[in-house]
Amino acid sequence: CVAADGGGLGITVYEGPTTCANNDADPNEPLTRVVNDYVVGVHFTVTIDESSKAGERGAKIESSLDRGIAPSFPVGQGKVIPGLDQGLVGLCKGSKAHIVIPPHLAYGDSGVPNSKVPGGVTLRYDVEILDIKKPSPNDFALIDQNNDGRLSKEEAKAYFDSKGQMIDLEALFKEEDKDRSGYVDWEEFSGPKGDGPPDIVVQEQRRKMQEEQAAQARAAAAQQQAQQPQVQAQEAQQQVADVFQQMDGDGDGKISKEELAAAFVAMGSEMTAEFWGESDVDGDGFVDFGEFVGDAGGKKRDEL
Repeated sequence: CVAADGGGLGITVYEGPTTCANNDADPNEPLTRVVNDYVVGVHFTVTIDESSKAGERGAKIESSLDRGIAPSFPVGQGKVIPGLDQGLVGLCKGSKAHIVIPPHLAYGDSGVPNSKVPGGVTLRYDVEILDIKKPSPNDFALIDQNNDGRLSKEEAKAYFDSKGQMIDLEALFKEEDKDRSGYVDWEEFSGPKGDGPPDIVVQEQRRKMQEEQAAQARAAAAQQQAQQPQVQAQEAQQQVADVFQQMDGDGDGKISKEELAAAFVAMGSEMTAEFWGESDVDGDGFVDFGEFVGDAGGKKRDEL
């Protein structure tokens, strides 16, 4: 079955039923036909159509089959590109179809930046209709007249006035407005609110998540920067300990005059009596680690 609309949309059902109808009189009868506002579960693979004047013809853009998850969304509500919204309407449950979507019903002249979808591309969707459901009641969307993702008292009053219902707004908001912001947001609303949050709420949730991730990254970077002096000091201490261990030839935890002189010779130099006197601070004939890392030891390391 091949169909086309005046806007250049091409629909070809190549497998499964081509005719179907929903029995609206029997709410218990399964839905078989996609109509606007109904929620459809669909597998899809989208490629650049062979008729496209832009892009690599036949190139695969994406596929739900690769992810193993079939998305579901209400048809005709702008959740997908216009051509797919329009092309799904009328398809039957269990059918498979090709939907060829011209640029003006896809991504127009701009395309999708940093992707395989250039401007002016004609797309081909290979779809399989898996499930069809009636939309869940959504009083939240009906009340939220300005579509800002939250309900004001004015919006609530207008909604209940249109229904001819008397309502105590103060009592309602005291119950629903959990954070006392003066508004009832989607999470707070206890009435019917559809199958998921409105797009503006999803975008705000995504923005908050990105801000939290950025804050965590900044905190981690600040912590790392604060730890750098400590790490550098520890590394310097370890280097000093390694030098001390190399000079302490017999491993007795202290450097004798002979061991220190030998270290100088190994470095092509000669230890002076003055240097030894400054290094052996307590005059016991040895340089312990405390003396080694002191001022005299610092001088000794510089000379070495």
